[in-house]
Amino acid sequence: MQLKKYQERALDALDCFLSESVTKPHAVAYNIACQIGDPGFYASAYEPLRTLPRVPYCCLRLPTGGGKTLLGAHAVGIAHSHRVDGPQYPVALWLVPSAKIGEQTLDALKKPSHPYRQALDKAFGGNVRVLGIDERRQITPQDLASSAHVFVATIQSFRVAQAAQRNVYKDDENFEAFFKGRSLPDGLMRNEDGERTRENPRPGEISWSFANVMRLVRPIMIVDEAHNFVTGLSEETGARLDPSAIIEFTATPVRSNVIVSATAEELKAAQMIKLPIHLTQHAGWEAAIIHALQQRAGLDRIATDAKEPIRPIALYQAQARTEGAEATVDVIKAKLIEHGIAEEAIKVATGDQRELDGIDLFAEDCPVEHVITVEALREGWDCSFAYVFCSVANIQSATAVEQLLGRVLRMPFATRRPVEELNRAYAHVTGVGFHAAANKLRDTLVAMGFDERTARDEIIAQQASDAAAAVLPMPGRSPLPPVSLNSSPDLAAMPQQVRDAITVIGEGDGVSVVIDPEASDEVLDQIGETLAPLAGDGDPRPAIAAHVERRQAAATPSQKGEVFTMPGLVLEQYGELDLVEPTTLLDLAGWTLEGVEADLPGFAISETPDTVVVDVDEGQVRISRDNAQTTLQLEDETAWTASDLSRWLDRMTRQTDISQPVFLEYCRRAVVKLVEDRGFSLAALVRAKDVLRRAIAARVKELRAEAGQTGLQLLLDDIAPSLGIGDNGFTFAEGKYLPRKPYSGRYKWQKHFYPRPDDIKDDGEEYHCAIAIDEHPNVKHWVRNIVRGENAYWLPTSTDRFYPDFIAELVDGRRLVLEYKGGDRTSNDDSREKANIGARLEEISDGDIVFWMAEKSKDADFRARLDAKIGGGA
Repeated sequence: MQLKKYQERALDALDCFLSESVTKPHAVAYNIACQIGDPGFYASAYEPLRTLPRVPYCCLRLPTGGGKTLLGAHAVGIAHSHRVDGPQYPVALWLVPSAKIGEQTLDALKKPSHPYRQALDKAFGGNVRVLGIDERRQITPQDLASSAHVFVATIQSFRVAQAAQRNVYKDDENFEAFFKGRSLPDGLMRNEDGERTRENPRPGEISWSFANVMRLVRPIMIVDEAHNFVTGLSEETGARLDPSAIIEFTATPVRSNVIVSATAEELKAAQMIKLPIHLTQHAGWEAAIIHALQQRAGLDRIATDAKEPIRPIALYQAQARTEGAEATVDVIKAKLIEHGIAEEAIKVATGDQRELDGIDLFAEDCPVEHVITVEALREGWDCSFAYVFCSVANIQSATAVEQLLGRVLRMPFATRRPVEELNRAYAHVTGVGFHAAANKLRDTLVAMGFDERTARDEIIAQQASDAAAAVLPMPGRSPLPPVSLNSSPDLAAMPQQVRDAITVIGEGDGVSVVIDPEASDEVLDQIGETLAPLAGDGDPRPAIAAHVERRQAAATPSQKGEVFTMPGLVLEQYGELDLVEPTTLLDLAGWTLEGVEADLPGFAISETPDTVVVDVDEGQVRISRDNAQTTLQLEDETAWTASDLSRWLDRMTRQTDISQPVFLEYCRRAVVKLVEDRGFSLAALVRAKDVLRRAIAARVKELRAEAGQTGLQLLLDDIAPSLGIGDNGFTFAEGKYLPRKPYSGRYKWQKHFYPRPDDIKDDGEEYHCAIAIDEHPNVKHWVRNIVRGENAYWLPTSTDRFYPDFIAELVDGRRLVLEYKGGDRTSNDDSREKANIGARLEEISDGDIVFWMAEKSKDADFRARLDAKIGGGA
């Protein structure tokens, strides 16, 4: 499965954190990883776990629907690649919050065709074994030596409270081979003292328990939506297991160490979730049920007409069977049948009735269209065909709403549909006031991991009643009043775009129409002309015209349909003009490892005499140099040849820009040079193969950077790039700007090209710079560039892409590219390189582009220097 941009960013941040943690303090590694992951609001000082200070611990925050389990599968391979002195294959302990989620996770990880399993197989060459916690007794030391193992368990299985009652802590002769005749570390749990009994056959001795096996192998701990597990008493649990890394995935983190935070805008842009949510509040529960089933039927017709392989499902949250409850499960089912729904199309999922068990809701012949529940679908139920959520319980007191609503947000096949109605979610509620319902839904989205402003903006709220309708005011919107009509309009005669933009409420003489204020100017004009003859004295056209005028006056350039372009740096290669990428610079320098000296300057390993052979048939036990902790060594390094080690290095240190035969030969030459020229034994190199792997990766990175600098120098001196337009240019337009941290401060921007710039904090370092640009008379409009944004403007450097802070179009047609730096950062190598490439851009533009590496200074001085760069204006 192709990862989304934000998912790649999350895994890059994880890889960086774990890689840097090997040689640097975890707090330093965390800060470096945050530069990649951009956790935004969730960034804070690193907090090690109280009982596990040496274990790298981090959290990846993704809102509901962001693909946490898929990233967890990728995380296992990443974590193992940075394990020092670890075995060839890892053990992962995958902890989930409930048995139901455990069943689903286990089923997916075991299925060879599932993307989760494919991620594991790719990392370990298909040598993967996935087991439920109840299958743990099947393993042997030889099993762990021959394949990666993933154990899926609930958090409750390992709770230390009442550990004697947890099977994972009980003595089990099936695990004898992991302990018998081996030198064992401190910290292993012991059986209770006392008399020898059937339940306690070895009193006072080290327990042959699964938990102790985990402590020996130091598993990678994947924690799914279970932040409470790594706090308080649960830290003691972690200390007993002594994991090699703890990686948590959650939508709502409760402690620090968040290295990445994906936003709702990113998920929406990546086509992972359905947004916006259409919320309708009804006066009575029967009306809510009827509207929900009708909406599901309408969506089904749309999907059928569009030939979409989707069968929309409606999800109903019934009232619990308590005194005074009206809309219980049985009542709702009867109401659906009364309105013509076949009984086979209705399933009940409660604690007592589990009619969804064993049903594949994605099967083409599956008849299920309606699911009724109370709270049973809160966890472990996932079907992206669910589009309509109807709650007839009190939305203010129903604790299940958060998880239930999450069931209708996932996008089918993670791909937006051509028909817009199938890209949205729909919610019907009853029992509370109109605004209270909208506010509660907003709060629910925030609790699911969406930022508060997005939660507000992505709710389209409508109040269904017999008399009137209303639209909840949204930031930047001018709601239109409902239109009262003398008679019902003929919907069939209206164009589709008009029907989509109105909601008709009531019938006969009491008809009113709610108009979507976000409809296009053309559609609003059509609506006015269509409704005017039916509105009598309440002609809606003046109100519509005023609304359009206000909207146009307040619109940003992007909202007005304007386009702002920036040329990129291009070179002619193979008869075509292509953007200059960092890889282009490598090509200019003739980057290759063929013939390159395979030395590893500074490489050294330190071995202690603690290694002892216990049983050659079962491998070795090696005492690590980390506080004398034992790591099971389940392979015989003396059986390795130089070719074996070279192939392992090639497989575990993949280089995407170097062909496999060339890199394999480089690895072989590096191994031979260490053995023949520097006197290392091959067995020692095998024992330290992870250290060697990192040394080779670091050396290749160093050689690549040197080649990149050579290529960049050629670009600056000898080879003249040109400015690219069209496919080789950068276009800023509506829909091409997705801020991860939209501005929410007090300043009202006048010239920003989009409604809200990204990542500007009031009184922050770049805030006054942005205001100076915004207020300058020579600036037509500007953009706060998004670092690593999908449509962001960038220039090449020797190792990466450079994303200038601000891009502006000037009144005279010139472009301004501005990078803002603190005074202490303008003289380092990275800044000098950026300044050089910016100067080259300005040079070849013949004055059409102004580049400025601005240094932090007082406001008045900055404004004066900006005048000097682009002119003082009138």
